[in-house]
Amino acid sequence: MIRIAAATAALAAAGLLAAVWIDVGRWEHTDTRPPTLAGRIAENLLGTTDDLRLRAAIRGFEDAEATPYGFDNGATQARVRALAQGRLADVAASAKPHQAAQADDLLGVLAWGGTRAPVGAVDPADRAVSAFTDAARLDPTDVDAAFNLEVALRSLQAHGVRQGPGTSSGTRGSGHSGAGAGVPGQGY
Repeated sequence: MIRIAAATAALAAAGLLAAVWIDVGRWEHTDTRPPTLAGRIAENLLGTTDDLRLRAAIRGFEDAEATPYGFDNGATQARVRALAQGRLADVAASAKPHQAAQADDLLGVLAWGGTRAPVGAVDPADRAVSAFTDAARLDPTDVDAAFNLEVALRSLQAHGVRQGPGTSSGTRGSGHSGAGAGVPGQGY
């Protein structure tokens, strides 16, 4: 009798392990929660909840990047972008550092490509730099975040401003040099 009970328990355990093994295989290339045979055992063993949230956020980012301005004055584009930003922000706030860094990097890309901010709101370029900085701090090995941060900072740098009066022929300029101020050329 004990042998029969032990054999039945071993058979049940083998069946459960086989079901979990099948479920693990289903998780490999999925973007959503796959159908399971053993409930959420494989999901808990693999720790895929954060991965699924990141994949959904990346899909939302791709949708936002692909959505054109449209005939509705950008209402659809704004809605899709806001949804993507919300998903990415959720992942950035609660996922593992590597995943949070990837979400922050994508948030920065969305902010960089955004429209101008109304008066009193944070400028999209500042939000992008902040998101890229957060991503680079969370995962120092994330070369995409470091590259995006460098590009953003370089594009926001001042490129030299000439002080004092220019050489134009206006009221404050002397008109001594510049286009049209010299002797006409003879051609080639």
